[in-house]
Amino acid sequence: VAGPLARELLNSFLDAPVDDAAFPFLSCGTVRVGGVEARLFRISFSGELGYEIAVPARYGEALYRDLVARAESFGGAAYGMEALNVLRIEKGFITHAEIHGRVTAFDIGLQGMVSGKKDCIGKASSQRPGLTGAEREQLVGLKPIAPEKSFGAGAHLFDAGADPVRTNDQGYVTSVCWSPTLSTHLGLAFLKNGRARHGQSVRLVDHLRGTDLLCEVTHPVFFDAEGGRARG
Repeated sequence: VAGPLARELLNSFLDAPVDDAAFPFLSCGTVRVGGVEARLFRISFSGELGYEIAVPARYGEALYRDLVARAESFGGAAYGMEALNVLRIEKGFITHAEIHGRVTAFDIGLQGMVSGKKDCIGKASSQRPGLTGAEREQLVGLKPIAPEKSFGAGAHLFDAGADPVRTNDQGYVTSVCWSPTLSTHLGLAFLKNGRARHGQSVRLVDHLRGTDLLCEVTHPVFFDAEGGRARG
């Protein structure tokens, strides 16, 4: 259950209402729905105010139908993976497209989560030569200089004046969407020394689809960088 009216929707069917103070972001607890015990999780995969509710399986279909009907009365609807994908790209949330087995915590900017005081799984390998530094491809955002220009995941990145050949490759695009919020296409990508290149222009080339355009390198979080929507 996600969106600016998610809490109002929940409180329309929970036996006892929840609020921000009693149920802050990342909390979980037991609630009741029509006398049936359920678990409520305040988490967000979309960057919006969001919850997950779990009931015994025999009540799942009935709860889903009731949720959809109530959402429609609020002006909402069931939403699918395409909509979720747009929302999560706007927020710079990563999925399997970005965490594909060759990516390290350093690459996605989460190296600070690897403890420097104790051992952990992956710590030794994260300190191997070549797994950190400017030559690593780091997660960035991309905006086409011409907002109406579209591009696809799998395109490769090159310096603005470089020939688009393998030896000049600087990175690649992992996820793409049209953002109705920002009225432009957006992309998540891995770019060599990317975190130091925000504001620069790179050449995006997809030989298979015939795409060749310039993009601005940005922070991967395009919208609501403070996370106010999910936490508010």
